[in-house]
Amino acid sequence: LLAQLLQQSGVLILAETVPRHTQRLYRLLEKSKLDVDLYQRLVAAEEAIYSDKLDPMVNWDTAELRVAFESVGLGVEVDEERSLTQLHITPALIDRWFATASATNRPSYAAHLAKNLTKEEIRVVKELFIRSLLHQTVNWESAIAFVRI
Repeated sequence: LLAQLLQQSGVLILAETVPRHTQRLYRLLEKSKLDVDLYQRLVAAEEAIYSDKLDPMVNWDTAELRVAFESVGLGVEVDEERSLTQLHITPALIDRWFATASATNRPSYAAHLAKNLTKEEIRVVKELFIRSLLHQTVNWESAIAFVRI
């Protein structure tokens, strides 16, 4: 454990992106452009990504991070900083979101959507992303937890 290597007066600061508070793609779309039922299932499918109790890569927030450190006996200060950055939506980015296979061995956005949407509905959603967002620059929400040990 890194904390054991610190001198008595040493400090370790970690910065970790908080996935539970990352930008939701559905929020970039005008919900009126989709059927009400399809939009609601899109929202449910995407929100399910960040509440999957079996996926520690995305299912935690700042409070849970603090508890994890404290549970191993470390006193920590945790601050969360939310930010907006500009993100340009490229064809490659949309292709990555809607890929049927992921280069990272993690499910793609489309793979998650497939739990709630049919292939045809995913195609409709992808086409809406292309029509609405391709070559646009959008505000991208994120949060970073700064952990001081």
